[in-house]
Amino acid sequence: MIWLLRGWMCAFVLAGASIGCTRGPAVGTVTGEVTYSGQPVNEGHITFTPADGKGQTAGANIVDGKFKAEQVPATKMKVELHGNKKTGKKIKAYDTPESPVSDEVVELLPPKYNFNSELTLDVKQGTQHVKYDLK
Repeated sequence: MIWLLRGWMCAFVLAGASIGCTRGPAVGTVTGEVTYSGQPVNEGHITFTPADGKGQTAGANIVDGKFKAEQVPATKMKVELHGNKKTGKKIKAYDTPESPVSDEVVELLPPKYNFNSELTLDVKQGTQHVKYDLK
């Protein structure tokens, strides 16, 4: 009988403790499309930073003009968009004959969309879709 009473007491305490628990801040998923001069941005990334400078950031890769950013805090966010453009040049990782070689990449998008971005988005809970048609 005592073991039954103890079992009920434990269940009651655990249930009460879980009521006070929170799941953390509200978040959303942002999906979208990014084009520049009418063409999809083939490769790049998007970054979400709280407009007030407080809180968590989020982001996602842009692939073939599309992205999906999950766990984005639901608040007003500054949006930075970056696109990669291959120059056609090859660069070495090291100054040795055996060094691996990769494509040289520069920023495709103007600074007004990334380092000097004034783009914002009010992120909501749930899923929302946005389109960035950049010129």
